[in-house]
Amino acid sequence: MKRKTFFYMVAILLLAIILVSIYFVISVRNTFPENKQPIQYQSSKIKIQPNKCLLTPGEVNIVLITDSRYVPPTVVSMSSAIKNKCANSTYNFYIITENITPQDEQMLLRLKKIASDTVNIKLIPQKEPDLPYENMQRFLQYKVGMHKIYLPEILKDIDKIIYMDGDTLVLKDLRHLFEMDVSDVYAAVAKDGIYYRFPKEMAEMGLDKRGFYFNSGVMLYNLAMQRQDNITEKLVEYIKTHEDFFGDQDVLNMVFGNKLKLMSYRYNCISTFFEEDSLDFLSEYFGEPLPEKTFNIYENATILHYAGDKPWQENYKPLYLKELWFSYYNEIKAY
Repeated sequence: MKRKTFFYMVAILLLAIILVSIYFVISVRNTFPENKQPIQYQSSKIKIQPNKCLLTPGEVNIVLITDSRYVPPTVVSMSSAIKNKCANSTYNFYIITENITPQDEQMLLRLKKIASDTVNIKLIPQKEPDLPYENMQRFLQYKVGMHKIYLPEILKDIDKIIYMDGDTLVLKDLRHLFEMDVSDVYAAVAKDGIYYRFPKEMAEMGLDKRGFYFNSGVMLYNLAMQRQDNITEKLVEYIKTHEDFFGDQDVLNMVFGNKLKLMSYRYNCISTFFEEDSLDFLSEYFGEPLPEKTFNIYENATILHYAGDKPWQENYKPLYLKELWFSYYNEIKAY
């Protein structure tokens, strides 16, 4: 009888995992219908400020990670970066892929047509990392992001790169970010509002002493220094010895320690915090003055990050940021 009960429990658990997986696939894919007219939005409120282009030509290395369910927003992110770059900036995209289709590959590679002389795109297929994902518990939907911890080895010939999540829009040229000096740190990162929203958890992690928690959705990675200090090995060890952590983000925050450089919120502008928290408070938290009106913050951002709720979800707010995202999405089928 006990054995039968055990098998029933295992079956129910497996069914739950399958249903959750299906939900996350459908929640993204259903908003990107292949055979319907794109949703029409006109973004009238956001007036993106012009680039301040550097005079000399230069290259920028950029890496994104995607599986099949996240290819459409990744394509939107890449296309926004290409469309808003300076003419003398060359972008080298490295796309870490897991279980994508040939159609997905074509979607990604076609973006080179936007600026064929100054855009390079390399797809790097990877298998799911062999990690104890059960330790992630309620954060299992973030496991594809665990490829981040292997970037020093996957990109073994590259010393410096901008990492971006696929739920981003790049509104200005990335040369100023890429050319930031990170020679003596593992990464340049932006603060995350999780720090002040969850002080108890931050104290339990010991991050109250450091004074901030960073968001891993946009980072300038010093891959050379991470390789030198065997950071990937330390990250894997953390995953094996801790439970219920917030995807790669908790892991990176803990293992990187103090070898970090803070960058402006403009390079990882998370709308959630600016919509919900006092701008005076946020100005003090980020250590830099903010515009008087919230939408002016986005106009001056380099990278807008839709962390939390996504613009392709029906009830996303504010509407003008949804409109902005769809203004790029509506154009990608032309490539």
